[in-house]
Amino acid sequence: MVYPYTSIFPDGIDKRTFFCDVDLNTKVYQDKYNELIERGKYSDAATLLAQSPIHSYTAGILNYIEIKTKHLQEYILAKEKYNPYHVSDTEPDIAVGGVWI
Repeated sequence: MVYPYTSIFPDGIDKRTFFCDVDLNTKVYQDKYNELIERGKYSDAATLLAQSPIHSYTAGILNYIEIKTKHLQEYILAKEKYNPYHVSDTEPDIAVGGVWI
């Protein structure tokens, strides 16, 4: 099953609703999910979660976190590294936070 959400991170904060965050609008999904689990219909319960706005802790979210981590790593590695140290015999024109050695 493919996780049905594309991350907007690091350009923004992802909005997700987990089971612990169920509200009155999404409670019907949780109730239906629990009913399907009690009846032993695990495939139907998984399909319901995949089509609902509730995100559960499944392999799909672990794959999502892995992809998000990969994108974050690429984002960090592409950023220009800041070196606060300036080695010079004469006083350099440095910004706040810089160190003259």
